[in-house]
Amino acid sequence: MTTSYPEVTDAELRAQYQKPDQLRAQRILQFMLYVNAPLLYVDFTLLGQGSAFAGLGLMRLAIMAYAWWILRKSNHASPFVHLEEHLFFWSALVLTTQLVGDFLSPLTYLGHFAIDAWICVMASIVLPIRGVYVKRLVLTYLFFVTILCLTKIFPSATYQVIVFCVLLLSTYTGQMVAATVHKYRLKLLSAEFELQRKEITDPLTGVVNRREFLRITENEMLRHLRLGKSLSVLIFDVDDLKHINSQFGTGTADMVLVETSKRMQRATRNYDCLARYGTEEFVVLLPEAEAEIANKVANRALNTIAAIPIPISGREVRVSANVGIATMQEADSVESMLKRAEDDLRRVRTSSVVVADHPQIMASA
Repeated sequence: MTTSYPEVTDAELRAQYQKPDQLRAQRILQFMLYVNAPLLYVDFTLLGQGSAFAGLGLMRLAIMAYAWWILRKSNHASPFVHLEEHLFFWSALVLTTQLVGDFLSPLTYLGHFAIDAWICVMASIVLPIRGVYVKRLVLTYLFFVTILCLTKIFPSATYQVIVFCVLLLSTYTGQMVAATVHKYRLKLLSAEFELQRKEITDPLTGVVNRREFLRITENEMLRHLRLGKSLSVLIFDVDDLKHINSQFGTGTADMVLVETSKRMQRATRNYDCLARYGTEEFVVLLPEAEAEIANKVANRALNTIAAIPIPISGREVRVSANVGIATMQEADSVESMLKRAEDDLRRVRTSSVVVADHPQIMASA
C-alpha cells in the first residue's frame, strides 16, 4: 500500500532548500576562484603568448571577478534574492569560456574532451539552480562540443564515435542524477509537511488539535493586545455522544464529530481557528471579534449544527450543542480566557432545560 503525501510546489521547495543551496553555490564559486589559476597555466601551455591567450585570460579574470562579487553579495545578512539569476549567468560565462578555450586549442589536442564530459555530468548535479535552467546550459554546451568534435582531428573514426558517445552518456547521466535528486527532495519535503500536519491536526476531524490551538491563541493574543483589538473564544460541547455510541454502536459518535466539525467550519469565518479541544468539545478562536460578534458566530454555529439530522445506520440523529463564550480582557492570559469560556459553558449546561434523556431519533424515509 502506497502512502500519499501532499504536493510540494516549486516555490516551497526552493524556500526550504534556500540556505543549503546558497552554501553550495558559495563552495562552487570559491572552488572556481582557486582553479582558474591552473587553468590559465593550461591555456598558456596550449596557446602560448598572443591575442588568443590574452582574450581567454580576460574571460577567466571576468569569471573570477564575477564570482567574487556574487560571494560578497551572498555573504550579507539579508538574503540575496537574485542569487539564482546571477549564478545562471556566471555558469553561462564559465561554460562559454571553456568552449572558447576548446575551439582555440590545436586541432590535434583532444584532452579537453575529458573536461567537457566531466562538465556535462557535474553541471547538472552541482549547480543549485532550477533544473530547466541547468538543462538549457548543459544541452547548449553539448551542442557546441558536438560541433567541435566534428572539426577535431582524431586518430580514427572509432575514437571520434567513442568521444561523442561518452559526451552523450555524460550528459544523460548528469540529467538523470539531477532528476533523481530533485524527486528525492520533493518526496522528503512532502513527507516533512505531512508529519508537521499530523502534529498540529486532530486525526479524526482534520481540524487543528489542542496543542496547536493554544500556540495560535497565544500568538494572536499578543498581536491583539499590541494592536488594541478585541479577541474572543468559543467552546462547544456536543450533547449525548455517549448515548449515541451506546445505541448505534462504537464509532457512531466519531461520525457525528466529523460532521459537526464540517458544519462548524461552514458556520465560522474563513480566518477563524477551529480546533478539537476535548473528546466532545470544539473550540473556536475569533480574531478581531467583540462580544457581540462572538454571540452572532456562536448562535450561527449552534443553528448550523442542529439544522439537519445526521443519517446514521438507516436512521437520522438530531445533534445539538452548548457553547461558552469569552472575550479577551486587558490582563488575560490564554488560560484565564479559556477558563472563563469553560465556566460560561458549565453555566449554560446547568441552566439548560433538559427536554429528553437522549437525542431525538427519527426513522429515515
